[in-house]
Amino acid sequence: MKKLMIGLVVVLLVVAGGLFFVWSSLDGIVKTAIETYGSEATQTQVSVADVKLKLEDGAGSISGLNVGNPSGFTDSHIFKLGSISTKIDTATVTENPVVIDELIISAPQVFYEINKAGASNLDALKKNLGPLSDSSASSSEKPASGDELKMVIRKLVVEKGQASMRIAALGDKQQSVSLPRIQLTDVGKKSGGATALEVAQVLSNAMLKNVQGAVMGAGVQQYLGKSADELKKNLNKQAVEKLGGATGGTGDPLGGAMKGLLGN
Repeated sequence: MKKLMIGLVVVLLVVAGGLFFVWSSLDGIVKTAIETYGSEATQTQVSVADVKLKLEDGAGSISGLNVGNPSGFTDSHIFKLGSISTKIDTATVTENPVVIDELIISAPQVFYEINKAGASNLDALKKNLGPLSDSSASSSEKPASGDELKMVIRKLVVEKGQASMRIAALGDKQQSVSLPRIQLTDVGKKSGGATALEVAQVLSNAMLKNVQGAVMGAGVQQYLGKSADELKKNLNKQAVEKLGGATGGTGDPLGGAMKGLLGN
């Protein structure tokens, strides 16, 4: 009996030590999870500067969350997500799924680019993410994933966002547009909770759709699928036809056409 009691005490100490380690290292664990699952979802480098969680208060913040640009594009990042704050339902911190009352992403920056081949980084990232339906299928349709932590997010908001646009065919001249507010509710609820990878896919797809609508409204679709050389050739031809071969004293019909496109 004495040996049994000693064994139980040792087990309890090990468990208590493990719980203390997890609790004290939770910020680092969450940071690693975001970088790991975010990079897996986007197939680019996702990095986080800092994570601060106060589970006793049900509050947390994430700063410096950046999503790398797909290969073949100029900017180092496609998203810089600004400041992120969260409120957690403390009654669910030991359950699976964990319930997050709200997740607010404030003042994200998006770097939209069309390269010399006429391809956009937005489309490249969408291709990496794959169909949203693949990530949002119910848990009953997927193989069991053990004790993988899942979550339900009651309210997910992205607000005060800005997108800068870089188009190689226009000499990389940048313009900016404001992004509409995004609000998603009950993310993961229907499937009994979403994994970190699924949340990353849902959020990325929502932001991509939002950005795409904003930049299309700015008229960038005319540059998609056309190389810089092809666009230059077409513009030159249109300028010559419009001016009847005259240059208007500039000696450069293409220059006049480009100025018109740029609004100058």
